[in-house]
Amino acid sequence: MADGSTPTQVREVERKYTIPKGQALPPVTDLPGARAEPVELARLVARYFDTPDLRLLRLGMTLRRREGGPDEGWHLKVPDGGARTEVRLPLDAGGAAHPPEGLTRLLRAVVRGRPLLEVAQIATERRRHGFLDGEGRDVAEVVEDRVRATVDGQTGELRWREIEVEDHTDDGGLAGTIDERLTAAGILPAQSPSKLHHALATAGRPVEPETSDGGHPLRRYLREELANLVLADVGVRLEAHESVHSMRKAARRLRSALQSYGPVLDAAERAAPLVEDLRWLGRRLSEARDVEVQHERALTRIADSPVPHREAVQARLEEFFTQRGATARTLMLETLDSARHVELLDAMEALVGELDARDARDELDARDGLDGAAPATPARRPAKRRPADLTPRAVARTLRKQARKIDTRVAKVREAASPEERDEAVHRVRKAAKRLRYAIETASPLFPKKAKRALTAFDDLQDMLGEFQDATVARAHLLEASADQGHSAESSFALGIAYQREVEIAEAQVAELRPMWKGARRRARPLWS
Repeated sequence: MADGSTPTQVREVERKYTIPKGQALPPVTDLPGARAEPVELARLVARYFDTPDLRLLRLGMTLRRREGGPDEGWHLKVPDGGARTEVRLPLDAGGAAHPPEGLTRLLRAVVRGRPLLEVAQIATERRRHGFLDGEGRDVAEVVEDRVRATVDGQTGELRWREIEVEDHTDDGGLAGTIDERLTAAGILPAQSPSKLHHALATAGRPVEPETSDGGHPLRRYLREELANLVLADVGVRLEAHESVHSMRKAARRLRSALQSYGPVLDAAERAAPLVEDLRWLGRRLSEARDVEVQHERALTRIADSPVPHREAVQARLEEFFTQRGATARTLMLETLDSARHVELLDAMEALVGELDARDARDELDARDGLDGAAPATPARRPAKRRPADLTPRAVARTLRKQARKIDTRVAKVREAASPEERDEAVHRVRKAAKRLRYAIETASPLFPKKAKRALTAFDDLQDMLGEFQDATVARAHLLEASADQGHSAESSFALGIAYQREVEIAEAQVAELRPMWKGARRRARPLWS
């Protein structure tokens, strides 16, 4: 890194509450199974940074430089399920007005060349109540904050009080107890997820998250999955658990939505290069994901097999997958840092913006027509009017066509002349079934109950097809590992046993394919019949 510092990561699970004016904090020091530490006082001064259009905040992220307190420094907070991961660097890692490269490099997919500017200054007078268990371990904390904020471009100072509760236990029971006491006293959960959100909203600059529910089904789906893709990019750079899988899944969903519904919106030509770029991205990430899955799978397979020299075989597999993993990660990071990846994200964002603008124009035309005024854009005959989003009729037509394609591909599995041809046919069924599943998922707001029933059946089908694919990939890895000259006859024998087990697993999945597809098709048919 340019600054020579290595970030540390801390996972936070916290609840925030807004304290009404004049409200006192109820007693919280007598928690069951915990003893309170002496109250600690601190003054915290933070400067928050974001792009001019608040891209970080719209994705649920914050970047700040905070002075004061035991953890002062540069902090990047990233959503992590129901929690957040805080990535930290010391104060001297960057200049006072220049975020450190150790954090900005994590944000390349978010920022994409845009400047990071100071957007707010927030000062906090904090009273911290810490709690320890019987063995002296930190189990919870409650902090009472008196906050003063200044938003760039605004005059005047904003003031409010809030409470943050962090539970460091596994079951979260202490946080539940504290929540009961706070709500009983009239202190309710905060409407804003962060101090910066609250400050901007109060100053008249509310921030809508990228994953908000506004908009029509396809645009909402594209917007949400694009946000998921960008957040997963950050996770991959942080080596977060399942982040590679999340990124590939978001890319597949985007690709499927464009393939399925691009023609419906008269956007097929615009979508075609995006589909190809999303396919390229998925392929460049595939080896890293395969190594993640197959590493654990191979070790488990050997552990469960009655083979000699088990430990030696597992050690060789560790070496094999570690080397493959390092190579795959290098390729993956080169991909994420490439111009093509950035251009893909920009183009996806532009397409969603274009669909939003089309809808706005159509609404304006309709409003002008009701008012008797001349339309804002030249009138178009309804028959040739491009839809702003999905319609039930167009969705039904798309789903019916895709289901028939799967019918054909399932039949070809039975007609295959060789095991290799059969495996390829199953793989083609898997890809088509995924596309249909995602097409249903995209359009689900149009018919939520029917879609929910169908998606439940498709989950089971995809699990079965995924297990077939994992067994197929596992066989390829085991063959490659067995070709390593460092293997003894005993270890090669063990790999052969594991290989045969994967053959059996794959065969079992193929036997289930036809009945499972028939069941999924039956559950999904009301969507297009």
